Amino acid sequence: MAVSDNRVTFWFGCNMLRHAEMIRLSIMLLERAGYDVRAAGGPAYCCGTAHDHQPQGASNMAGRTVSRFNEAATKDGRGTVVTWCASCHMHMSDIMAPGNAVAFDITHISELLVASIDRLAPLLTVPVPRRVLLHRHLGFSTHVPINDRIASMLRRIPGLELIEGPAVPGHMCSGLAGVPGALKAVMGETWSAAIANGADTVSTIFHPCHREFAALDGRDNIRVRNWVQLVAEAMGIEASDAYVGWRNGAVPDIAAIERAEPSRYQALIEPELRARPLLAAASAGVAE
Repeated sequence: MAVSDNRVTFWFGCNMLRHAEMIRLSIMLLERAGYDVRAAGGPAYCCGTAHDHQPQGASNMAGRTVSRFNEAATKDGRGTVVTWCASCHMHMSDIMAPGNAVAFDITHISELLVASIDRLAPLLTVPVPRRVLLHRHLGFSTHVPINDRIASMLRRIPGLELIEGPAVPGHMCSGLAGVPGALKAVMGETWSAAIANGADTVSTIFHPCHREFAALDGRDNIRVRNWVQLVAEAMGIEASDAYVGWRNGAVPDIAAIERAEPSRYQALIEPELRARPLLAAASAGVAE
């Protein structure tokens, strides 16, 4: 997509209940970079990957989503779909687009914001005095060089000192959950590196990683922030984080949840909030 083409569809995936604030901040960053943004996500725009055990159903969902993006491209001039979730991006690039006729380009939000850095850099005026270790995964880099792109953005923030932590396997932490001990190991490696390097913040790139680290917020005097929150802070934008609060004992906004999807909250979020942190003794680098 040419940078001058500013009409985009921001595909935020299926995590609105958990990460509405991150999604809102991402949209604000795109708008401040000069883009006309239409957001799309939730079940109506499912990539199908959550239903891979039902191939026909997953294929139908993927085809429906592609059709809706095609319609936005042809009728509304939104010829670029901007992804947020690594799984959605890979599924679109590797399966959905090759298997369907598409009328749009695909790019990740990190690519678009870095391409617009000349417009964004003058807005990064508020010092963010943090020593930040960036939690990096290797898997998504075969599609998008995201670690380098996010690091380049964070280095633009005044007052922020960046430490590039160990690069761990998988495209996101969620991809490691099925391998016994793997998720604990990579979290322990990242957290131990933060302690060893005197970091006061661990910055996540992806939302599933953020959920895993959320329960550790404040432990060892280390905060957990997502990269979009840090960029927003540097622009003077309030960057609250309800999920981190929930994971550490804050009461969820039940009224807002009831207006959305209470059954999905009960099925997806409540078990996460009840779960014990994976790292029982992070300061010692010891996993449960």
